[in-house]
Amino acid sequence: MLGAFAAGWAVIYADRTALYPLLSVIAGDFALSSTEVGLLTSTYFLFYLVLQIPAGMAGDRWGLKKVLLVTYALAGAGVLGLGLAGANYALLLFFVGLHGLGAGGYYPAAYGTMLQAVPPERRGFSAAVVGTGMAAGLLAGLAMSGPVYEWLGSWRAPFLLLSVPTFMMLLFFRTAVPPVKTASAASWRDYRAILTDRDLWLINIATFTALYGFWVAVTWGPTFLKLERGFSLGQAGLYTGLVALTALPAGLAWGRLSDRHGRKPVALLVLPCAALSLGVLSQVTSPPAIVAALLAFGLFSNSAFTPVMAAWTGDIVSKRYPGLMGAAVGVFNFVIMTAAIVAPTVSGFLRDATGSLVPAMLAGSALVLCGSLLILLLPGKAAEEKTKAGA
Repeated sequence: MLGAFAAGWAVIYADRTALYPLLSVIAGDFALSSTEVGLLTSTYFLFYLVLQIPAGMAGDRWGLKKVLLVTYALAGAGVLGLGLAGANYALLLFFVGLHGLGAGGYYPAAYGTMLQAVPPERRGFSAAVVGTGMAAGLLAGLAMSGPVYEWLGSWRAPFLLLSVPTFMMLLFFRTAVPPVKTASAASWRDYRAILTDRDLWLINIATFTALYGFWVAVTWGPTFLKLERGFSLGQAGLYTGLVALTALPAGLAWGRLSDRHGRKPVALLVLPCAALSLGVLSQVTSPPAIVAALLAFGLFSNSAFTPVMAAWTGDIVSKRYPGLMGAAVGVFNFVIMTAAIVAPTVSGFLRDATGSLVPAMLAGSALVLCGSLLILLLPGKAAEEKTKAGA
């Protein structure tokens, strides 16, 4: 099961991040401003977010596995459409949005299933195992799209290639993903309780700040390295993908440590370091220093940090709202992934206003640092142990 979910994330992330190294090429083809290019990526996440909470609620009621299969098929149709029919800006927006809509069902279905199927003392590590797919897909998408474009002379070619594993994942899910219990008797009062839980909101907002910094680096990183640091298109995508190399082992380590020593101390260590490494990335200019900053950022950014917070959410929900894991995870991912809408567009605006992406990166670093303060307000290990004991 964990392998299937990790593979599913790898494909979704490769589909998603293959776009980023090609943004400057697409901008040239369609004469787009930086803000319009940022809107292209924000459209993906707007539709991605639309399905988060409904998918989680539908999964709790009718089965998370069913939701997973239907929405993943939509994601495949979207990436195939980008490769076959992305002939103008409007169609690009449509197919990017379609892929985002389909991908929106994946997080609540995958994590909702996993957090119910594994014991509390393994949630952090299991979430990190699933999260390795994010890092692997991030690296694959960023590393392959530029070279494929340069080899075949078409920015559509990477999406055609990626549509094949996207559709193949449907067969893998049918055999490897178990069904989990549903909550057909859940009422709107139950769902409102999730939406008003203070601790869940602190987790959501703190993780939002982490993802804001991450999406500043990943969506605009290739453009930053190409235009402001002198890298080629292929190098810019590959170098940005370096964050995945350290995120893979780091996520497993942080997840295991959070299972053993508590979510709060691990989160308080990781998030400030993410802020610092993003700020350093904006300032360094030599290739060795850029590589070091990207590798450091990977140790503490999305794929390394988010599994700890997802497991923390699972700890709380399993005790307070049993049977509503899909909905709670949907709310969690809805909130944190609004960063993927806000960050690219705001960063594009700052670049248009200043002529550089450095202010955008510094703003992201400052916001991540603010998120660290919210973690101080969350319950510590003693409260977590009570949550686990009641699960």
